[in-house]
Amino acid sequence: MAKKQNYIWKNDRNFALDNYEKQQLYYVVEANDIINKARHDLTARELKLMDFVISKIMPDDDKFHVIKTSMYELTKVLNIKQNGKNYSDMAKSIGELRKKEVLIHDEERRTITQTGWVQSAEYHENGQVEIELSPKLAPHLLGLKNNYTQHLLLDTTKLKSRYSILLYKLMRECDRDNGKSIAILQGTPEEFREWLGVPESYEYKHFKEKVLKKAVEEINLKIEDMDLEILQGRYGRKVVQVEIHNNWTVQRATAENANEIKNITTHDWVN
Repeated sequence: MAKKQNYIWKNDRNFALDNYEKQQLYYVVEANDIINKARHDLTARELKLMDFVISKIMPDDDKFHVIKTSMYELTKVLNIKQNGKNYSDMAKSIGELRKKEVLIHDEERRTITQTGWVQSAEYHENGQVEIELSPKLAPHLLGLKNNYTQHLLLDTTKLKSRYSILLYKLMRECDRDNGKSIAILQGTPEEFREWLGVPESYEYKHFKEKVLKKAVEEINLKIEDMDLEILQGRYGRKVVQVEIHNNWTVQRATAENANEIKNITTHDWVN
């Protein structure tokens, strides 16, 4: 049996130049291919870790730099309780990002890139951590001028479910005019399962109840500028089309309380 890896932290210092509240307001900027065409099985914590690392990329970076952080900083920014167990769990999650693969479809280049997320990670006894991203991710994270989406790191740190995080990113990608009109994500039930990484064995009724509705409810509760609603189209009795609308708009927010929590409603529509 392989020996269990122990991570021992001799220090609990904050090495960050910025306070964690300021860092939560950094933007996470990704090519749309990462959001709507990448296939992976990251957990909620792994998704948040990737968002944290991506938020450290500067707009004028022309190559990946080693991201220097610390366990103190990571747990603070990601709203995780600071203790030895969580530090070790965080290190394990970074290790999973090194081992897990992601498939990225690039329609323009007509390629599929198979790579990991993190190329290397180095842990120091004083609690500092150095993370280097896989260079194959560079075209999807550096020098983005078109076909990209950005969101505040703060938003995804609020969400607990991986499905909520993935749906949130898809809804941001659909919002092409920054809330001036209703953003709409549409697809077949099969496409939604693929986008959210849900097994094909899930029947639609279970997928809707256990995944979609719960993700929508969490997003509506925690994200101020999202008021999501599920609509579905049927052919006979079978659901063949699903739409999720973000009914929050800039115009509406000026007339209503933007912090009002809405209950999810589900109804049918016909093409």
